[in-house]
Amino acid sequence: MKKLRKFAKKTHKLIQANQFILYLVVFFIAYFVFLYIQATPGFLDPDSFYHLKISKIISQQGPIFDFPWLQYTVLNDFYIDHHFLYHVAAVPFIVVLGDFVGFKLFTVLISSLFILLSYTFLKKYKIKYAEFFALLLVFSPAFLYRASLGKANSFSLIFLFLGIYFIFKKRYLWLFILSFFYVWTYGGFLLLLVMTIFYILANAIYKTWLDQPLWLKLRKYFWPLKITNYTINFFKTIFSKQSFKLFFTVLGGTIAGLIFNPYFPKNIKFYWQQVYEIGIKNYQSIVNVGGEWYPYPMFELMTNTGALVIMAFLALILFISSFKKQKTESIFFFMTSFVFLLLTLKSKRYVEYYIPHLALFTAFSFHFGRDVLIKIKDFIWQEFKPAKYLVFIIFLFLFALMVKDLVITHNSFLQPISFNKYDKISQYLKNNSNEGDVIMHTDWDEFPPLFYQNSKNYYIVGLDPTFMYNYDPQLYQLYADITTAKKSDNLYQAIKENFNAKYFFVESGREQLEKNLQYNSNFTKVYEDEDGKLYKLK
Repeated sequence: MKKLRKFAKKTHKLIQANQFILYLVVFFIAYFVFLYIQATPGFLDPDSFYHLKISKIISQQGPIFDFPWLQYTVLNDFYIDHHFLYHVAAVPFIVVLGDFVGFKLFTVLISSLFILLSYTFLKKYKIKYAEFFALLLVFSPAFLYRASLGKANSFSLIFLFLGIYFIFKKRYLWLFILSFFYVWTYGGFLLLLVMTIFYILANAIYKTWLDQPLWLKLRKYFWPLKITNYTINFFKTIFSKQSFKLFFTVLGGTIAGLIFNPYFPKNIKFYWQQVYEIGIKNYQSIVNVGGEWYPYPMFELMTNTGALVIMAFLALILFISSFKKQKTESIFFFMTSFVFLLLTLKSKRYVEYYIPHLALFTAFSFHFGRDVLIKIKDFIWQEFKPAKYLVFIIFLFLFALMVKDLVITHNSFLQPISFNKYDKISQYLKNNSNEGDVIMHTDWDEFPPLFYQNSKNYYIVGLDPTFMYNYDPQLYQLYADITTAKKSDNLYQAIKENFNAKYFFVESGREQLEKNLQYNSNFTKVYEDEDGKLYKLK
């Protein structure tokens, strides 16, 4: 045991002497973990096919300004590529390495860079064991799952956490530039403005209650004045020159990004749909939205947060017990992690924000509460000598837990959506249909792989059913009734008059819908394979 401790100390001193090694270690651990997760023959999310296809079209013909592929959605009228810079960044990878290998490696790299950014963030604040806190992210199943999807999740997080760092450090010019390009990168760009407001609130709490000016301390025994003066000081900090400068720097960059934008003014209408109609209002009780918009059960969330949830619980106790030692940064991450927890319990898709904020809250709480932590440690060390061995056992337990969570997450990716999904049906359509023929299909999540395999034809609905519902609620209901086999009479007339479809693709497993079409002479089955059946309309 003594030899092991000596070896660990020598290794620690060697690594500390060359900090660059630590950055490489953190990056490559993250890289190989994400690579391990991605080593599957497909995507776990159908939207990945859409993102890959958009990047491919950009590589071939430049930015996309019209989107005729979704005929009966609002996107046919005002489409914008709200992940434009993400799609552009993926182009070199798919051009050099091919579609699927290139896009997968791009996803691995972006996710690993976010872990490296989180580590750098912590190192800038000289947080001890920053490596441990950064890698807690990598081994949190819910985050690992979301970050490994072929979507803009990690790309957005890089922008968001860079923005938070610039807010903390008051780098106004960089904050303006980043706010500008964040609009071009991700539909949730308003998050940076929200983070600015949280920082202003956290700073006001710190300045008012933890870093009080002398004139407030002198009056602390006069409780009526104390309450009044605290309130005055709180609002003075919120409406201070620095707070206004931060807020309007981000607001100015955001507005500039909206106006000086290749999609202006269509992007204003689109963001109303994306941010308010889908993100805030959400029609999950009316339309069949994606699984990420449904609630995350509390117990399931806790088990999917891995070892981080244990450390976060200890950090919360430390945060409360050492509150007067805490600073603006830890207060900020406490507030944001709590809000994202509530949002995650409402919609699963916010978990990719909740877990990184929780990890940084944990790190900063331990950092600013280290005096209390040292006292507790010294007491335990003196009163309970076997504690050192207990700590070693706890770390072994956490390590085993992280490895277990990694394997479980990897196994969840072992049944992905095949790269070749709908390729045979799409090949038939490319060979036998005319350019721009409308293909009726049975669900909105079939669109991305169909679109990737065949952009010669147009489709009905995709990306989110809300886009079709907002285009025409009655038309959406008709589509839903037909595809769920609730409507069986006058199908040919309804489809022909309302959707002008030339073909009807019925995915496997829709037995009742197949029966509705089989006994109708206006529908002729022209192709069939394991993915489904294709009917031609007269």
